[in-house]
Amino acid sequence: MIKPNMISESSQKALKGSPRLLGQDHARHADQVFLGGWHGLVLGVACLALVAIIALLDLATGPELSFAIFYLVPIALAAWWGGFAQGILFSVACAVGWHFVEAADGSTFTPAIQLWNGTARFGIFIITSSLLSRLRLSLYLEKKLARSDPLTGAVNGRTFYEKFSLTIEHALRANQPLTLAYIDLDQFKWINDNLGHPVGDRLLCDLVRVVQENTRAIDLLARLGGDEFALLLTDCGEADARATLERIRERFVQETRKKKWPVTLSIGAATFSTPARDIDSLVRKVDELMYRAKKAGKNRVVHQNMGESVEVKAPSKLIERRATARVLCDRMARIRSRDDQPCHDEFARVRDISASGLCLFLESPMAENTLLAIEPLHECGAVTLVVRVMWSVEENGGWLHECVLPNRLTSEELRFWVNETTAESCHDCF
Repeated sequence: MIKPNMISESSQKALKGSPRLLGQDHARHADQVFLGGWHGLVLGVACLALVAIIALLDLATGPELSFAIFYLVPIALAAWWGGFAQGILFSVACAVGWHFVEAADGSTFTPAIQLWNGTARFGIFIITSSLLSRLRLSLYLEKKLARSDPLTGAVNGRTFYEKFSLTIEHALRANQPLTLAYIDLDQFKWINDNLGHPVGDRLLCDLVRVVQENTRAIDLLARLGGDEFALLLTDCGEADARATLERIRERFVQETRKKKWPVTLSIGAATFSTPARDIDSLVRKVDELMYRAKKAGKNRVVHQNMGESVEVKAPSKLIERRATARVLCDRMARIRSRDDQPCHDEFARVRDISASGLCLFLESPMAENTLLAIEPLHECGAVTLVVRVMWSVEENGGWLHECVLPNRLTSEELRFWVNETTAESCHDCF
């Protein structure tokens, strides 16, 4: 079972609150968003040619027709694709070009007025460049945060399930094997209890760094719970996967021993020559292998070659509810309890998803076996989802609840969220 996320706000501030670190992170993302190298040079030449064409057209049409708005086109292109630096460059080019066009048209303005007008135009160009470059970077960061874990940078549960599904289809078409691994930190609770959550957070970041340094760009690492990660090795057979996972375990243990942290890794992995399309069943298999590694003494890799994975068709309603859980991940939702009255926390955020259910973050704890209905607040194509609370743990001034998707509901429970006119017809779905 996936454990709750143990990240605290103070830990995140300690790790990310430094202005210097934030500036470095901002610059690193800007390098990923805006064009550089030869692509940036091609963009610059194209925008420069566009500035020349606009200036020539402005000169040919005379002062009667205004071309003011057209000067913003190369600036917008440069700022959006090339960043603020290129935006400044072409702001200068457009301001100079406009000035020479006015001079060639025989402007009667005094030098002081021409200087004022040029400065005002340049200011407008700079503001436009700044806004567009910041908007593009902000959109990129929002998209990245929506698809990744904010602490470690690994992808979140929803993104993992989406990409895993595409990887399975590609593996089946290309007849390529794939390996799925489940990674769990041994003694992680001891670190949090004795050294504090900031150290625990740094430990999680160290694990992600070690995994990424020892895997390929096409491999996928996801954080599915507090200290549990899933690693998908694309086009990777049994021998290569075993060597990769052993290397990850050894390198990580070397890191922790240097810092005198009593932490190791338990890894369960399975290689599939023909994987089934039921992602949840594959995840459950490697989860079981991971627990076998823990029971065998921890700090080891339990790896099996599953060969051809048998496709077990789940009931249509169960598939539908799993898909709904993935859609709701990282979204705000309204939570209702069984008595059809709003909970103390009327709104909650759906957190990480797992093979069996999902995690909910509420302001107050809910009793075990409580039935909750999750209603999406925004239009996202998802219907109301019913989950059952397994347990809850305090976190960041609230409570994180591990919930499962119930396979069967009683008639009384069905009336909690289904109209009586449809309850009888829906009963067999559960």
